Amino acid sequence: MEWDIRYAAETGSTNEDACTLGRAGAPEGIVCVADTQRSGRGRMNRVWFSPPGVGLYCSVLLRPALPLSGAGLLSFCAAMAMTDCLRALGLPAGIKWPNDVVCGGRKLCGILSVCEGESGRLRFAVIGSGLNLRAGSYPEELAARAACMEDFGIMADRKTLLDDYLNRLEAFVSRLVREGFSALRPALEERCILLSRPVRVTGGQQAEGLAVGIGDEGELLIREEDGTLRAVICGDVSVRGVNSYV
Repeated sequence: MEWDIRYAAETGSTNEDACTLGRAGAPEGIVCVADTQRSGRGRMNRVWFSPPGVGLYCSVLLRPALPLSGAGLLSFCAAMAMTDCLRALGLPAGIKWPNDVVCGGRKLCGILSVCEGESGRLRFAVIGSGLNLRAGSYPEELAARAACMEDFGIMADRKTLLDDYLNRLEAFVSRLVREGFSALRPALEERCILLSRPVRVTGGQQAEGLAVGIGDEGELLIREEDGTLRAVICGDVSVRGVNSYV
């Protein structure tokens, strides 16, 4: 794919910029990148801290041939692509379901997808990501839960990182379209830090038990203490021993 990368020194939200282009009929492959965002957003409408010069804030406009019901799987493609970029630089990164990229139990990157469709088909998808690169990329009060690449001694060039991410993202999305999610699930499970660990889910659904796998539609499978297998499709997941879950 020929990527059309559009840089802005400042914007409200790269996701909103890309969605506006998608609704206007722009072709896929546009990548909106900003040095800083005034109104960056994460999952569940949370604010995404986006100070200038210390992060990679980008949103990719795609039009894959997928049913609208499967559009949410694109977030997994982005999480795997970003995880592999970081691993290539020597960081032991992994995915905290559904799509946070973490290292050492701390969040390095958040991903937010916006999808629109009609008649059951996907019209376009925008995959936004915010990657913490350098000191100052996250609020001090989140230091126990957030991290940047510089914290681990990695100083990456933003353009090189973006190019690598886009190439990996395209490969994962193409495989999802060609072969379906079942072809990607083993790769997602290998990168998921939750599996075989005791977890608790709050926020969306409520569940507590051992994370045992990823389901056919990307749901987190949890084996509860009584043996019940729960399929969780949304919520905040805590890992026992991390971030106050005891």
